[in-house]
Amino acid sequence: MTKLLEDAIDQLRQLPDSMQDSVARAVFLQLQEEPEQGDLEAIAEGRREFEQGEFVTLEQLRHEMELDTPITADAV
Repeated sequence: MTKLLEDAIDQLRQLPDSMQDSVARAVFLQLQEEPEQGDLEAIAEGRREFEQGEFVTLEQLRHEMELDTPITADAV
């Protein structure tokens, strides 16, 4: 088990039982979900593009989607 997973489990142990059950269900669902071949290829392509500097900033994306409202700290 990785250190990150151990740390996450330690934090989960601090939660109430009902929240622990909710997280456990979410983990089981995630483990059951198998990515399709097309998904794996898209992920690999995205990683290659990112490594080559081929990406847009959040502001560029918002502009392209006509969501030009500036992002404020209280909106996050």
